[in-house]
Amino acid sequence: MIIECSNCTKKFKIQEDRLPQDKIVAFPCKNCSEKIRLDLRIGQTINEPSNEPGPGSTKLAQTPPLTKNEADEEDLKAKILKSVKELPPMPQVIIKTQEVISDSKADAKKIAEVIGTDQSIATKVLKVANSAYFGMSGKISSISHASVVLGHKILEEIVTLAGAEGILAGKLPGYGYDSQDLWKHSLAVAFASKIIANSKNPGLVKEAHMTGLIHDVGKIILDSYIVEKKAEIESFMEKEEKTFFEAESQYLGFNHADIASDVCKKWNFPESIIIAIKYHHQPAGSDGNELCYILHMADYIATLSGIGYDSDDILYELEEGTMDYLRFSNENVSEIVLKVTESVDKISA
Repeated sequence: MIIECSNCTKKFKIQEDRLPQDKIVAFPCKNCSEKIRLDLRIGQTINEPSNEPGPGSTKLAQTPPLTKNEADEEDLKAKILKSVKELPPMPQVIIKTQEVISDSKADAKKIAEVIGTDQSIATKVLKVANSAYFGMSGKISSISHASVVLGHKILEEIVTLAGAEGILAGKLPGYGYDSQDLWKHSLAVAFASKIIANSKNPGLVKEAHMTGLIHDVGKIILDSYIVEKKAEIESFMEKEEKTFFEAESQYLGFNHADIASDVCKKWNFPESIIIAIKYHHQPAGSDGNELCYILHMADYIATLSGIGYDSDDILYELEEGTMDYLRFSNENVSEIVLKVTESVDKISA
């Protein structure tokens, strides 16, 4: 099915078997972010000629006003998105560190000065730098020392890790996370994303690492709403054999990936990261976003490792076609599971 955005006229090819039948669905245009609403109820579609060869593309007719339930969902999402303001912002020290390190003239002293403006981050940076993961246990005495010994790129990675921990380390009772669970899961996904990207497209390593760290940030915002509906959600999952991800959409009208992508927009992340996070459970919807497939595989690998147990783990399935897209084998997956488990253990020690 070919869908055309009424705002920017960008056309998208969507697999019809992935669309819910007899419903009205809405999603943002990947080109201009304007909402596209599709009325999939019987008799609501019309066919118009396509510029592409083959049968005519399908363009959907004008949809009627929102129903009460849809309006309630829109109101709830608006309310939830307002709470994004309550989410701690991405620490400025991360952004400033990235800017300084990108300057070829930057030296260890200048980098240390920037990181030192946030003592909480600076303390965590030294802790991580001295972890077994980097093989420097107890040998790094200062930020400038870390910059010289480990190098600017690794130091930038450590600063990102330290900043993300402050956002992701809390308890999330709605999702069944104890303190540090989401953080450790995010670490596992970040490490797996980095390993996969390095083997498939080294140019994506930095983006893959960051995307893996923050892919589940939407859960922090939704948790209090999930708590209110926990009994209903668990009953639905048990009876229907659905994942927590599917239950979110059933009871809220959207899911944590939708919210996480909105947070990334607020934080001014690149569009490739926003799309990858939005579709990380269903990468086929990402229009071939390589980062999205990497993230989806990394998330799957993290669940196999058992790190930071999540309610979705039992029913988490790798989307068909992912292994072929990444040219992966079961042996590749097993190797990365072992590497990720070892990495998280070392950095958490």
